[in-house]
Amino acid sequence: MQQLSVLSSVDDVPVAEWDELTQRADLDFSRGFLQFREYLEPGESVLLTIRSAGRLRGALRGVISVMESGLTSDPWKFVSAEAVLRLRDDEDAAAAAHLRRTQQGLVRAAAGEPADGDAPLWQVLTRGIGPCLVIREFDRSELLCHPEAGPAEAERLTRDLIKAAQAAALDKGAGAVALPFVSPRDVLLREILVEAGFRGGAMTGASWIDTQGCGSYQEFLARLPSRRRRLYRVEEQRLRQLADLSVGQVDLLEHVERVAELEAQTLIKHGGQADTEAIRQSRIELASRLPDAVRISAVARHGQIIACSMSLQGSKSVVCLSYGCDYGVKDRGMSYPWAIIYHPVTMAVAAGAGAVRLGLEGFKAKSIRGALVEARELWVWTPEAGTVKRLGDLLDLVGARNTEYLAQFPG
Repeated sequence: MQQLSVLSSVDDVPVAEWDELTQRADLDFSRGFLQFREYLEPGESVLLTIRSAGRLRGALRGVISVMESGLTSDPWKFVSAEAVLRLRDDEDAAAAAHLRRTQQGLVRAAAGEPADGDAPLWQVLTRGIGPCLVIREFDRSELLCHPEAGPAEAERLTRDLIKAAQAAALDKGAGAVALPFVSPRDVLLREILVEAGFRGGAMTGASWIDTQGCGSYQEFLARLPSRRRRLYRVEEQRLRQLADLSVGQVDLLEHVERVAELEAQTLIKHGGQADTEAIRQSRIELASRLPDAVRISAVARHGQIIACSMSLQGSKSVVCLSYGCDYGVKDRGMSYPWAIIYHPVTMAVAAGAGAVRLGLEGFKAKSIRGALVEARELWVWTPEAGTVKRLGDLLDLVGARNTEYLAQFPG
């Protein structure tokens, strides 16, 4: 007989049981990473587990979105942003204006609000529908089934966990369940979401570099097309030819103030708001949760770090979490590709990991250096069928624009 539990933290599950459940999962389902996510996310954490004969067989983790939730942790902020329309530089002005008006109209229709008003569109959705129970980890929305589960049990667990998420969302005062980063390859999950009354559409994409089976960095380079191999070598050479620059791996805790400063600069550069002290504290927290996994790839000038990336080294992949840069330094050489791609690739190859996971967005800079891109779909459910249909109309618009946009990148 199955037993469903609604918990508030991965800490509520014994260590040995969680390790058994996640033994084939990647690093972003590790206990330490989920503890870090719980620390980082401002909303209430929800962990659903299913046991059979006393053994943990499946789990699903989510968080209730709140006003302070970031763009990728609040689907209302993402789906209502102009960026998801993927307007081209050469887009006809009238056509672009029509797309913006259509998006705004569909948002307001889904929220049941009048066609006018000055409130940000994500607030319109939050006010009209309510916050979301958001199910996501680093770059994917998925749930866990025990590695021993066969196809029939996996289907049953998936169906029961999605049903439990719908009930938990309403119990917690949320108005919707959202899985913002579903992979098109998750056929079973997508089928069950349709069956459960969800609507979905492509909203962004995730990218990664395949390092599977590479015995050395030189072997990895040899696999690349000649033009891309030359780009790697030329960019790395340019960086190393700058006499006042040095590259290497540094300790996060020794350099946490500088890392936080640079990450804050990058957030501000791309239109975000940054709290340097909060970033610093979160990096200290991450180092305490995953002390053996954190890696800082740093580019320094005269001993001062001017660019860095923060990654997690796992057995299956290297997960690139963030990038920071001093934009006041004009000649930074090839700091970005070295910190984000070239050094993490060497880390993955050395560890026998099969991929460097590069996260969401930023597709062009990553794809020209060999990254593969795959769509990530937003799937949404609310208890009111009419609202789901109107949200589906919005997702159809956004999904069509993103599908066309992502088709230009290799996948």
